[in-house]
Amino acid sequence: MLNASIRNILMQVRDEAAEKGISAKLILHHEKSHLMRIGNNSVSLNTSEDLLRLDVEVTDGRRQASETYLGDIRDAETVWNVLDRAVTKARMASPKTYDPLPDVVEVPVTEEDQFDVDLDELEPGFKAEAYHRIFQALGDQYNYSGSWSSGTTEIYLITTANRNEAFHRGTDQLFSIVLKHPEKKWELTHSQTGWRASDFSVEKTVNALGKLLPVYESKEGFQVEPGEYTVVFGAQAASEIALMAAYTGLSGRGWEEKQSWTATSETGDTILGENISLVDDPGNPETFKFGFDMAGRKRSIFPLVADGEMMNLMYDSATAARYGRTPTGHDTGSSSLVMDTGFGPEDHLEAVKEMGRVLYIPALHYMNIPSRSKGIFTGSSRFNALLIENGEVVSPIFSSRVTDSFQNVMGNAEVISSKARSVNHSNTYGRRSPVAMSVPSYIVCRGVKITDSADSF
Repeated sequence: MLNASIRNILMQVRDEAAEKGISAKLILHHEKSHLMRIGNNSVSLNTSEDLLRLDVEVTDGRRQASETYLGDIRDAETVWNVLDRAVTKARMASPKTYDPLPDVVEVPVTEEDQFDVDLDELEPGFKAEAYHRIFQALGDQYNYSGSWSSGTTEIYLITTANRNEAFHRGTDQLFSIVLKHPEKKWELTHSQTGWRASDFSVEKTVNALGKLLPVYESKEGFQVEPGEYTVVFGAQAASEIALMAAYTGLSGRGWEEKQSWTATSETGDTILGENISLVDDPGNPETFKFGFDMAGRKRSIFPLVADGEMMNLMYDSATAARYGRTPTGHDTGSSSLVMDTGFGPEDHLEAVKEMGRVLYIPALHYMNIPSRSKGIFTGSSRFNALLIENGEVVSPIFSSRVTDSFQNVMGNAEVISSKARSVNHSNTYGRRSPVAMSVPSYIVCRGVKITDSADSF
């Protein structure tokens, strides 16, 4: 819960600054984080942080500046010192070429429905024991590595424009493990996410990796020749493709500067397959829900693509001001993208049993975008990838590179799972800012271009 004393101090400074005619935004970011890393079958890092940050941004006409303070807040003088530095910076800043939009908390917001006290208080010993149980269940003849980040994030936002307050508190976690064969060098991985401690279980990981081990142990790897294939992209891969497609094709700035792959498209134009719909939905429980952005705007369901047609673009405040658009509540690093599910069976093997040779690529790694304007992305299969024949697993496949366009891959999705999965995209570096996306558990795409394959895992 937000510290009452700190809240009162910030409100006092906010009111005093407003009386002086200062246009300012104050954001308090409090995180309680724990990170455990695993290397060589043992704990290699076990660290905790409890950090308080205050970000102050001041607007002076066309000039803007910000100041960040890291530390405890015990009196109004501390906050005023931060604010005064931001005011001085703004006075000396170069003016922008446009009039910045004012930051305003549109409506009072308090959201805590994704806070779990058990996850907030999760002990490092629980994590270490969980990893140990997984090692024992799967076999200590393998090498294990991984990481497990968990914690609580509190964000409190006020501005001098009015007396409204916006507050968010939530918990999140991201567990991962990599199992590596010491001689054959193949690697398997599994991850778990959620905002409750009970979202994690040892059994989920043991069962998932236990199903793959016999295939990797008994079958030789298959080298995929370059060409076009039917590919089953797992939830992780589907989310990575959709996320990159959204931010390189559906951001207002990229479109306005004609750098995006949708630069020649207008609202209502078909840009993806007719069975692809994508929205930003901060109320979806498979995401880490966040009901306001860092400019104070209330966030709600925001359609991006509907049945393949471009519906909207995402505009942050600066881009909206620069190009005379309306901001859409996207001054945030905590997007809540949701890709609609389809009508396919829950089991991806059932979905491809009549399709002959199929590649299963659960995740893409080292993703990049060789051509933003053409929407061409690239990424490697690396972990857990399989060769499937008529719905039966044949063998593992060596690391294979996909290089294709968003429009080809997401324009030829033949089967989309009816089951949704939450995929965590949080960055464990920098301040805690949990991000998760809801996507189908798999999508089956025809004619996907495999441009290269290694001769090993």
